[in-house]
Amino acid sequence: MRSRRASWAVSWLTAIAMALATLGVATAQAQVGVPKAKAGTNKAKNKRREPAKRNAPNAADPIENGAADALDKAAAGMVHYRLKIKANDETSLNLVYYPAYPARLGTNAPVIMMVHEKDRSSRDFEEPIAELKKQGFAEHMQSLGYAVLAVDLRGHGANVRKALTPQDWRLMVGDLQAAYQFLVDRHNRGKLNLAKLGVMGVGEGANLVAAWANTPGGGVSGEGRTSDLGAMVLVSPLADGSGFVLRQVMSSLAPRIPLLLMAGERDPISADPVRAVRPFVERPAGGMKQNRVEFFDSSLHGYKLLWLEPKVTSVIPKFFEGTIKLKATTPWEPRYNLTPVQYEDIQLVRSAKDKDAAAEKAKEPEKAKEKAIEKKAEPKAKEEPAPAKKAAS
Repeated sequence: MRSRRASWAVSWLTAIAMALATLGVATAQAQVGVPKAKAGTNKAKNKRREPAKRNAPNAADPIENGAADALDKAAAGMVHYRLKIKANDETSLNLVYYPAYPARLGTNAPVIMMVHEKDRSSRDFEEPIAELKKQGFAEHMQSLGYAVLAVDLRGHGANVRKALTPQDWRLMVGDLQAAYQFLVDRHNRGKLNLAKLGVMGVGEGANLVAAWANTPGGGVSGEGRTSDLGAMVLVSPLADGSGFVLRQVMSSLAPRIPLLLMAGERDPISADPVRAVRPFVERPAGGMKQNRVEFFDSSLHGYKLLWLEPKVTSVIPKFFEGTIKLKATTPWEPRYNLTPVQYEDIQLVRSAKDKDAAAEKAKEPEKAKEKAIEKKAEPKAKEEPAPAKKAAS
């Protein structure tokens, strides 16, 4: 009896063992070709799908490190820099650069290049304007979040003065391209976004910037790229500004770049030329709906129109805001700049407001010292003896 029970138990255990073995083999076969996922595999795949981030170069900035007091932490407000670069023919050119404010705008900051009229200088954009609470126009645009570059044309402003020939004016087209290359350098350092570039010219400077924009390669940072010019403001342009004919360039630019032309209605120099180009500026073949022509009830011309006609300084920012500042662009990316930019004679300039604040702060120790001296000189109050108490009778 016992042997039978033992035999039955052995048979039963053997059957169970075979069943477990069969189940193990089936499980193993089911797992063939499905390797165990490694930790972080999905994350790695997600990372590969993301576009590579492009970082601004970390090289030393000649502007931020070029001026001795640029490292002064007190210069954290609105500042600008005077500096010099070289044109294509090695002529020295004076520039005034206003970094975007606040600095955190970085690669999202729009930028405007400003060009003065004949026999004037970049200081036309620095002079205080009453309607702007005595800010200059360049500083005003900086306070609105733009980086600004004001250019002294060769033979003007802080550049070497000389009698200018027609050839010199033709060379100025290349000078604007050299100034643009400076902006390419600032773009590559992550200080602004060239995809949001606007340009503004006054008087003959208006004709000049239009001619530059119409020149093959004008505002183009490299082969295979299109022009970065996103908007253009022409204040008091001339029919023929030092050899640059307004009508010729407007017919080409109007269909492809947003334009704003401005003039006084009674301006004897600019009113008629602007009226003549108005039809194809406002109704170009390409249908550029942002194009505008503005006339003001004034006889003022050029920088005087900018300074003294109250509405001008409000119309220009509004136009740039709609065309470049709020423009939807592709993500910032560096430009391959094969033209090295050399900076010279860099000088830091604080805004008038910051200068006043710094002057007041500098006076604080002296005021505290004077106050201490006055306090020390005050006569000490004599302590009067307390009245004696009468003894009780």
